[in-house]
Amino acid sequence: MQFVASYPKSGNTWIRLVAAAYSLQNVTAEDFMRFNEDDESRITNVIRFGDGTKYYFQAVSPYPIDALNFSAQARLRPAAMLKLEHELSETTTQRPILVKSHHLNGDVDGVNLWNPAWTDRVVNPVRDPREVCCSFAAHMGNSLEKTAEQMNEEKFTIGGGENLFHLLGTWSQHVRGWLSADETPVHTVRYEDMKANPVGEFYDILDFLNAPDLTVERVEKAVEKTRFDRLKQKENEHEFPESTKHQDNFFRSGKTDGWKGELPVRLVRKIEKDHGDMMNALGYGYL
Repeated sequence: MQFVASYPKSGNTWIRLVAAAYSLQNVTAEDFMRFNEDDESRITNVIRFGDGTKYYFQAVSPYPIDALNFSAQARLRPAAMLKLEHELSETTTQRPILVKSHHLNGDVDGVNLWNPAWTDRVVNPVRDPREVCCSFAAHMGNSLEKTAEQMNEEKFTIGGGENLFHLLGTWSQHVRGWLSADETPVHTVRYEDMKANPVGEFYDILDFLNAPDLTVERVEKAVEKTRFDRLKQKENEHEFPESTKHQDNFFRSGKTDGWKGELPVRLVRKIEKDHGDMMNALGYGYL
């Protein structure tokens, strides 16, 4: 299977939407607002897959999945992912299909979260942690201070509801893990570069995914359908399925430097102190 694995609010959704627009050439921005309404729709069958969906884990567990701790759930992951892979292959022939994940590249009590048996390729978008802090705080309904602290917690997880918990770790830990991956092909791309050169960066992403019939013109059309302003306008008419109760809009700002007007200086300094090495490695400069 092919995955988009990232720290939250780093471009994961955008990449999946562009891939869907590439696969389904007649899709519209409005369709993306409704992709979970009909499980038999073509758009649903391209974009709905996630590696934390409880259904796949419950299907391979003799016990209620909610009664199991995180370690026990992780031990079910290999079987659950094979179940997901089978359903994906039986559901649609459209390609590429990307599975959403926020897991870091690592293990839980000795269980490899990314077994090469079912992990073919991983697209790994990254984003300036100062911008991530602002967007993630709004998404979760938390303060900027709490979010900055969470981004530096080694055992930090997110999840709940219909999804199991994902192990994020610290922002630096997450980024470092994917940059150092050696068992699975990984394409790391900066959100800022996708914003600056969307057609070029998405062409490279789709090329990495072995997308069929790849042309610049087809990528341009997919990118045009997923323009931030277009999605934001449609979200004002139809709530986006991945939005949370804490936020007015899932498509909040899409900026690359909005943190300069949102983050207090003390939090900017904290994030730079906590993650300076990885920020430098990715080309994110300091004030």
